[in-house]
Amino acid sequence: MARAGTAAWLLRHELRLFWRKAGGARLWFAALAGGVAWLALHVLAYFLLRYANLDALPPLTAPLVGSVLWLVLTFMLSHAILLSVSALFDRGDLDLLLSSPLSSRTVFVVRGTAIAIGSVTLYGFFLLPFAHAGLVTGHARLMAIYPTLAAMAMLAAAAGMMLTLVLVRLIGARRARTVAQVLGALTGAIIFLVMQAQNIASLGMRRRIVKQLVEWMQPGGPLADDGVLWTFFHAALGRPLALGVLVVAGAGSFWAVVALAHRRFLEGTQEAVSGSARRGAPAKESTLRFRSGLVRTVLVKEWRLIVRDTQLVAQTLLQVLYLLPLVFIVFRREDMLAMVVPSAVLLSGTLSGTLAWITVTAEEAPELIGVAPVPLVRIRWLKVLAAMLPVWLLVSPLFLFLLTQNLWHATVFLLCLSGSTACGGMMQVWYPRQGDRRDMRRRMQSGKFVSVLEGFSGLGWAGVAWCLVAAPMFAPLPLLFAAVGPTAAWFLGESRREQGLLV
Repeated sequence: MARAGTAAWLLRHELRLFWRKAGGARLWFAALAGGVAWLALHVLAYFLLRYANLDALPPLTAPLVGSVLWLVLTFMLSHAILLSVSALFDRGDLDLLLSSPLSSRTVFVVRGTAIAIGSVTLYGFFLLPFAHAGLVTGHARLMAIYPTLAAMAMLAAAAGMMLTLVLVRLIGARRARTVAQVLGALTGAIIFLVMQAQNIASLGMRRRIVKQLVEWMQPGGPLADDGVLWTFFHAALGRPLALGVLVVAGAGSFWAVVALAHRRFLEGTQEAVSGSARRGAPAKESTLRFRSGLVRTVLVKEWRLIVRDTQLVAQTLLQVLYLLPLVFIVFRREDMLAMVVPSAVLLSGTLSGTLAWITVTAEEAPELIGVAPVPLVRIRWLKVLAAMLPVWLLVSPLFLFLLTQNLWHATVFLLCLSGSTACGGMMQVWYPRQGDRRDMRRRMQSGKFVSVLEGFSGLGWAGVAWCLVAAPMFAPLPLLFAAVGPTAAWFLGESRREQGLLV
């Protein structure tokens, strides 16, 4: 047991919080299964390294493995940003720690260490078996994977915390929280788009890129086996110079963040925790104007609430980024229209379901809506309309493009899009429940039943779209599949509607 008040004692507390947030005691079964999988990875690593010659590796090994390690560092940075926001903003315990006898530097070092550990754990699970197998197969220098991962984790933690610091100084602590979370979430989508670049680029462009990469991989080029870009790979192999440079860079950058920025960083985060904010000039008096019309009032109210929540908009529209490769493929290859139509229907239905959950289920003032002198059912359907209209507007360019290419494909897309988006709203209205928009990322857990029905319906409408485009005689089968969700929501949610449960 570490002595109370020491850095080890505080780090133990941080790791305990990580464990509880991940699930706590419920993770023991998963941990047992993970231990079995980890042993299997050791066996696999043993057979891969048994006859390997690390001094005479095949060509392109350094660029391939080095690129994977760069990808790992990118994901670690994304995770470190999210952990920084959680540890320094959302938990709200910095004011207590800063008022304690603990040194603020110690607090910052422990928080950074916990962030580094949290960002590297998953990748250590897959890479450390190679270090252990190296001891048995005569490649003991692979134990350098340990300091390599530690240095990468410190680099990611330092970059994540410094990025958060810069955001705090530029836009303030409150907005920095949202921007940092958005940046962390966008990283995965950007990597996905980069990996899909080969499908987007033309054949000639791909040939030019391959030719340029081959030239750069020649000895003396920036992508050569002994290039600086593959320092992570050479450090993992235990090569002294690369390992020394990486460890010094990781530890030095981490310590620099702690030594040079901890006071200002903690001042910024303390502002977010305490909720203090600079008071600007008093707002000018304005005359309030009330407009009539229930439809206009409900639509404008829902859209304003969505637009004001930047983080919510980013998390919702993040799904749209995964549609971009499909759009580029459509403009380059007309034979892919048959696949693009059902894919766009599925993605549009998912996005519409998310917005419908926000507008209908995650209503922040259900009691106020319930006592309004307007039928509650009508308000709910207007909320569904408020969720569907932005989706329809978003995919309208794709519909117009399909009109110019194939009238039947455009008609199928319009019909299935209407059915998919409408079914998502129906299930929110017919099976009412209460949610919190702050827990949107966990809405699958809070409403598992309706989420499963939404998945059935979305896949069903995507199947209908594909059948109508490729094999119309099979369309009734996925149509029955698509009707399962709304039908089940209607019958199983009848008692909830009769009890007058507010959404």
